Amino acid sequence: MKASVQTIIGLVLVFSLGQVQAQDIDRPDTIRVGHKFKNFQDLEMGVTKDIIYTKAMGKIMSVTINIKETKTIEVDGQKLLYFSHNIQGPKPDFNGSFEYICEYETLKPIQLISDSPRAGKEGFKFSESLITSLDTVTDNNRKDFALVLDQPTFNWQIDLETYSLLPMEEGYHAVMNFYHPGSQTEPKFYHLKVIGSDMVLLPDSRSMDCWIVYTDYGGTQPTRFWYTKKGQNFVKMEGKYKQLTILKERIY
Repeated sequence: MKASVQTIIGLVLVFSLGQVQAQDIDRPDTIRVGHKFKNFQDLEMGVTKDIIYTKAMGKIMSVTINIKETKTIEVDGQKLLYFSHNIQGPKPDFNGSFEYICEYETLKPIQLISDSPRAGKEGFKFSESLITSLDTVTDNNRKDFALVLDQPTFNWQIDLETYSLLPMEEGYHAVMNFYHPGSQTEPKFYHLKVIGSDMVLLPDSRSMDCWIVYTDYGGTQPTRFWYTKKGQNFVKMEGKYKQLTILKERIY
């Protein structure tokens, strides 16, 4: 029996609609700098601690503790966000600290001051199209730094805090532009996907229901992050870079 023209047209429309819906499902959420995070209330304030360690061939190569603080500040009547990280361990070369200020609700960068044994003191200021040396920092090792941007970028150094603001749910997929100030690796959009959930058992026998967020950093470093479903607080991270395993775990 031959199908009617109307039936054929209907099947084509259904098939085409299905393709469009599939494309919509697969299309990532592009989060640009200046975007107000709908989940901003999930940003965890106060002081937290993470243990960071790397392993190669089953051997622990380094261990450090990162003491982090997130708080609001006011500058010239404007409410801003302040982040500080202080990484300390037995090997001085792995230590370092930074203070970072960005816009409230958007995390749009304003300025960064960092200090480490390897790089010394570095200061940067940010605008829509330019990252330059922060001239108020004495002994700034990046006093001649300038990077022209085709669009603003998020700061890699608060990646864990930034990811916590994503509207996490099963299958969620976002792309975001990130850059580590001063790095030779240029700003780039990276994919972040919520690939599932997991019950994480803590050393004190508590279990936490978590989302698992995945990125491969452009194919160089497959990494998973665990965030609590309630409040979306960071719990742990596991990543691979060549022969190196990188782990971060929150200290409760």
